Amino acid sequence: MRRVRYGDRGYELGSKRTKVVEFPKSFVAKQPIRESSIDVSASSGPGSAALDEEALRLIVQRIVYYGEIKESFHSATERAERNVSQDDILAMLEGAWTLATEPDWDQEHKNWEYKLAGADLEGDELRLKIAVNEEMQRITIITKY
Repeated sequence: MRRVRYGDRGYELGSKRTKVVEFPKSFVAKQPIRESSIDVSASSGPGSAALDEEALRLIVQRIVYYGEIKESFHSATERAERNVSQDDILAMLEGAWTLATEPDWDQEHKNWEYKLAGADLEGDELRLKIAVNEEMQRITIITKY
């Protein structure tokens, strides 16, 4: 075993112990932090405002071409029952759609949900409830009807 000095103390180092490295005291905070910069209410509500229709349209177009569209378990299991294919979803997102209602904040998942109204490949009315993750370039289809 090797004996290492740290300040006024000595430490025994075995073969499996790490070395103690001294650092200058100038690296230690000189003054205590008087107040926190953490916003404790940040997790209780939306961190950013919901997108308006124009901004949502631009983001959806970009994600359709360069990102990922995935379906939630709920949406995927109801596909056959509702007779809505992935091609129908893609056709609607690429085509003319409108924001059917005001966006809803989903507290459980901490994101905005948007209800879109448009048409599928055959021209039948189609409504999608989606969540958009711009950072990950992903649209999640929550439900469709």
